[in-house]
Amino acid sequence: MGIAVALEARSRGHDVTLLLGRGAMEPPETLTGCCERFETTADLQQLLGLRFPSADLLIMAAAVSDFIPQAVDLSTKRSRTDGPLHLSLEPAPDLVAAVASSKRADQCVVGFALESSSDLTERASAKLLRKGLDAIVANPLETMDADCISGTLITADGVAREAPPGLSKPDFAAWLLDRIAAQT
Repeated sequence: MGIAVALEARSRGHDVTLLLGRGAMEPPETLTGCCERFETTADLQQLLGLRFPSADLLIMAAAVSDFIPQAVDLSTKRSRTDGPLHLSLEPAPDLVAAVASSKRADQCVVGFALESSSDLTERASAKLLRKGLDAIVANPLETMDADCISGTLITADGVAREAPPGLSKPDFAAWLLDRIAAQT
């Protein structure tokens, strides 16, 4: 989704910086000059700290991870005969909330909420308020890794605008940018 939004914004003449994580598909050549790759949550946090201050709009189409491994002692190697390993996870920093809390009045932060269809709007609206976002895309779990998206844009004033069902990601990106432009 992030690539589709970046392509649409670039086609509209906007300066674009695409922060793209590991495992994401390769962007088309038209985005290679504006694409910065990252590996970890900490890497993305650093890139956001560098890039967001000069941005007008940030669209966080995906979270790196909701949980990350706790610090591990790398000074010793464990053998299989030592028994099972237990992996402890801790909540990852909420990067979009951190960025939103530091935004200027002339900046806009839009997040995405991937949630179950049964309570999609309620959970997305709660995230919007909790994270201090200007808008959030409520995105049903069923669209994860799908070619089409059926999202709803919810703005800070509580207005929900449902996209036409089954839009391709490029078409949804155009729809989303049209709605964001109308708000700013």
